[in-house]
Amino acid sequence: MSSPPITVPPDTIVGLNTEGEPVTLSRVLNACHEMREWLGIKITTGAYSERIVDELAVHWCRMPQIFGQMRLLIDCHAVLDQIGSLERASQNKAAPTKPAKPFSGPLTGLWGKHWFQASFIPTNVIRENEKFGASLVYKALNKRFGRNGWHDRPCVDVGGFVAHAAVIDVLENRVGRRSSSKDRGLTGEWIIFAKSGGRNIYLTLASHSETNEAILARCQLATSEFPELKTEPPFSQWR
Repeated sequence: MSSPPITVPPDTIVGLNTEGEPVTLSRVLNACHEMREWLGIKITTGAYSERIVDELAVHWCRMPQIFGQMRLLIDCHAVLDQIGSLERASQNKAAPTKPAKPFSGPLTGLWGKHWFQASFIPTNVIRENEKFGASLVYKALNKRFGRNGWHDRPCVDVGGFVAHAAVIDVLENRVGRRSSSKDRGLTGEWIIFAKSGGRNIYLTLASHSETNEAILARCQLATSEFPELKTEPPFSQWR
């Protein structure tokens, strides 16, 4: 005779949000329902795993997730909008992140698409400044004061233009760089998905700070929901 299922009271506290307030199981379950509704709006031909629903629900309740060594609270709408972009959903607004790309190595067979949120701005500013920062600053100063006409001006005159160029112009340059550049688009973290039967199957959220093995272990859980993935890489190696 099988044992009865273990039930957890809905008022059970499952964690704390970023404000230090307790989050109950019923709140997380309600968030799961809401995330399914949003995914239903954003997804036109694809499918999603319960894993990614659970992840989004936790963040909807403002509970950060640990990715490798990084603790991150995700903007759910930033993720949902990128999924909507991949699905070509109508009335969808997504940040202009880097194009989706297939992984290599242990994750061969899976795809990744960046999502972007405000907390990623410093990383993007730093990376773009490393590549083009000086030239963009010179360009802004020359445009305002004439070629080399800013050399003898007080810092109070040029400081604002330098700051604007080093942040705003740099971000605009990163977004608008020519499509042939592999570095174009904003850098964020990953939405991991598989392609099967002509559709995208959204599996989990991930970070650059994680190991391939950790990401693959989470994705592999979805093979119980989508058996067709078992015969495709990288999951076929688990058989």
